[in-house]
Amino acid sequence: MKPDAAHLWSMLKFATQRCSMQFMKLLPRSLHAKILLGYIVVGGLFVMLVFAALEQVRNLLSRVDDEHHVTRMHDVVREARRLEKNYLLFRKPSELKSAVGKADEALSLIERDRSLMQRAAPGFPLEELEQSLSDWRDLLDDRLQRRIRPGDPISPLEERMTDVGKQAFEQSERLSDQAREAMRRALSGQESQLYTIMIAAIVLVLGIGQLVTRRVVAPLREVESDLARVGTGNLARLTPRDRDDEIAALVGAFNRALGDLEERQLAVLRTARLASLGTMLSGVAHELNNPLSNISLNAQLLLEEHERPDPTQLNAFVEQIDDQVQRAQRIVRTLLDFARDSHFALLAQPLRPLVEETIALLRAEQPGAGDAVSVRIAPELNIHADGQRMQQALLNLIRNALEACAETKTPPKIEVSASVKDNATVIKVCDNGPGIDPGNMPRVFDPFFTTKPVGKGSGLGLFVVHEIAAEHGGKVSIDNGPDGGTCVSLWIPAEEEA
Repeated sequence: MKPDAAHLWSMLKFATQRCSMQFMKLLPRSLHAKILLGYIVVGGLFVMLVFAALEQVRNLLSRVDDEHHVTRMHDVVREARRLEKNYLLFRKPSELKSAVGKADEALSLIERDRSLMQRAAPGFPLEELEQSLSDWRDLLDDRLQRRIRPGDPISPLEERMTDVGKQAFEQSERLSDQAREAMRRALSGQESQLYTIMIAAIVLVLGIGQLVTRRVVAPLREVESDLARVGTGNLARLTPRDRDDEIAALVGAFNRALGDLEERQLAVLRTARLASLGTMLSGVAHELNNPLSNISLNAQLLLEEHERPDPTQLNAFVEQIDDQVQRAQRIVRTLLDFARDSHFALLAQPLRPLVEETIALLRAEQPGAGDAVSVRIAPELNIHADGQRMQQALLNLIRNALEACAETKTPPKIEVSASVKDNATVIKVCDNGPGIDPGNMPRVFDPFFTTKPVGKGSGLGLFVVHEIAAEHGGKVSIDNGPDGGTCVSLWIPAEEEA
């Protein structure tokens, strides 16, 4: 494509887009009004087609009427010609008189319907036909005035009369053929116009349909796409739309519902976290008691050694006190981080420290948790997640595994592993417990579903894990191991590259 043509094409596209945008602005904002406008346009188009078809029929009827007048005149000329031939055969003056009358009738028809015949056969020399008919009529009348006998031979006047009659008949026949051909062309043209109108109507209907699709169906599909995202657990608000009043109201209603749902979900998560904190408080108190006892012991030793101080011994006591203070601080900090309400925020962070802090929290609750849980996670493995929520999910999974093993009094062996697969971080928590009844598998992620006795479980543990996974755009699955036990897989998408 030449540069000038390419520039012209780009300008044409730009102008078309601008016109389309301006036309879109003229459309009403209400979906109801747009659909009503579409019906009005289609109805108007249908009325136009009906009127166009009626106009076509009227034109055709007019053509048929014009051609009928030409045919009638030609039939009169043919009848006069027949009477002429009968006279030449039988020499009856009545035949000749009738022929003169038919010639007069043909001339009167031409005079009366001249404009119709000219319209039926445009360009035909009607004056020549009229002159030929007039000459023929005069010759017929001249021959009628002369007395003849049946046995007389054909005279030169009769030969002249026959030649002029033949000429008039041939001209009349050409007029009839030309009118018939014009009629055929008119029918063909009307058919072409009808097809053109039909094609234009189809194009307009398709254009209106496309417009309705873009202005009515497309926003609904966008809302459907957003709702599909919500169905995966992502409670981000739907994109506001200001093009259509009904769509905007629908999106606003969904956003309000999502806000209420998010508040309730946060309330459930907060309740589950507070329940976990309540369970861990006694363990944390016991866990804090150990470093405090060590601090007290080393302080007493310092008091005993102050009269004969040994710098090396004093430094050792101070270092031990400092280590125990830092240990207590870590316990308190981990507990506070877990208990603190925070906004959902995805950050890339090492996964192993999250798991180790979770185990530390559980160790405060169940002193044997540290020995029962083994961690097989590479130190360099990162996860793109909200640390607090991920810690809560891990806490629920590991605690569930410990409780499952405790039910059957099986020495717990819990393994927490992680790997990167299909652009996601996959965390697995596997135990050697009794496993899950296959009949309960479809319900394990339902809220408040538990197989524990009344008062022993809230039924929110796996539900909270499922909600946290969905909030991250991931998923969670659970399976029974081939050799017993349960393995829960938590799939968290990796950070998208910019």
